[in-house]
Amino acid sequence: MFETMLKKIIILLFVSLLGNNLFSQTEGCATQMPAQKMKALRQFQQQLEIGQIPLGKKATKYVPIKIHIIGNNQGLGYYAVSSLLQTLCELNERFAPVGFHFFLADSISYINNDDFYKGDMDAIYTNADGYKLNGAVNVFFHGVGMQWCGVYFGGLDVVFIKNSCQGPNATTLAHELGHFFGLPHTFFGWEGGGAPGEIEKIDLTNCRTAGDGFCDTKADYVSSRWGCPLPYLLKDPNNVLFRPDSSMYMSYSSDYCQSRFSAEQMEAMRNDLNTRNIEAISTDLTKLPPPQKIVPSPNQKAVNAKNATLQWNKIPGAMAYHVQVARFGDWSILNFDKLVFDTTAVASLFGTWPYAWRVRAITAGNTCSEFGAVDTFETKEIPANISPALYEKDAWFFANPITVGESLVIQPQGDYDINVWNEWGAKIDIGSDRNNITLNDPGLYFVGIKKQDSFVVKRLIVLQNP
Repeated sequence: MFETMLKKIIILLFVSLLGNNLFSQTEGCATQMPAQKMKALRQFQQQLEIGQIPLGKKATKYVPIKIHIIGNNQGLGYYAVSSLLQTLCELNERFAPVGFHFFLADSISYINNDDFYKGDMDAIYTNADGYKLNGAVNVFFHGVGMQWCGVYFGGLDVVFIKNSCQGPNATTLAHELGHFFGLPHTFFGWEGGGAPGEIEKIDLTNCRTAGDGFCDTKADYVSSRWGCPLPYLLKDPNNVLFRPDSSMYMSYSSDYCQSRFSAEQMEAMRNDLNTRNIEAISTDLTKLPPPQKIVPSPNQKAVNAKNATLQWNKIPGAMAYHVQVARFGDWSILNFDKLVFDTTAVASLFGTWPYAWRVRAITAGNTCSEFGAVDTFETKEIPANISPALYEKDAWFFANPITVGESLVIQPQGDYDINVWNEWGAKIDIGSDRNNITLNDPGLYFVGIKKQDSFVVKRLIVLQNP
């Protein structure tokens, strides 16, 4: 009788999914929890059962995360930087109750590989380990492929996320990191549509031995994507009708339904992190002010479309800068969207168009800072037979680096304007002799050389006298 009821439930679920067009995505999670992790979890849950582990938020743990962004062989199809930074902001909000704060452990790694991009399992198992950063949570974003949104590969200890499954407010990454830190699905045992040997009851009498083993997550038999609330009732072994809890990140409810981990789940993740020994004592959570832009100057005309140099001042404490360029200032369609670990970027644009650009500074632990004011410039297509880096042959340095007190000799031909900025974006007084410039302090400088409507910025290093 009960087996017949289960078959009816599964059939009803299948029909419901066919008719439900509210899901943001139908792909699920292909994670199969490793037996070793499940054994460790069951031992931990027994400690919970006998009260050896008190529940409740502990001190914040700072968790390093290494991001790998995969494109195809031509370097196309990358997960957008703007999406990544928003994802990290949302991820830290979701894990704040757990007491985890993720921070960028390193610069972003870009991988151009068709097989990786398609989520090919053989390629992942063969090559992913070679890209890992030890001592961090390794997350790979890829473009297309298998019918899953995310996977935690237990043997490799890495997470793969499909780009289209991690947009604004998506919970795919939170779900897969739950797996990374040892959590099974709330419907554990029902994966693939089959029923487990022991079915969890609503009265909690077997909550430690059935399902996910957590007594503060409701019984859940639904292993396919579903909207909230579930449009039909389930029945437990005691014939109690119920609906599963749609708020759980480790369920298969739609992203807009999910909002939490349970207290026991959070304690289990903290325990898993303790066994990894990867957390840091602290990270910089400062919300930095936006940089001041240097070049192009506001409303500058005839900026070289193919090599548009963008420069801004250095912000103390910044790990990187998020730079965006959009034609007509339409930020929904970005022509340049990069995380830059310096204070200069070169954007390859096109045509004779008005562009807007903006920049913000981030720290490793806070990717949620605001953009500064928007500036505009206009591009100009430079014919192919003209050097794209403005008259490199006409304006150049005799020496670089130079030492303090040594003259920077520039040999211009024709009418040039020359300006010098330090690494903080402050303009340096160079006096009246523009051909022989002396800088009295060591450091990094930027020298801008302008001729008519063209402009080039060169970096200069000034060394301390030995």
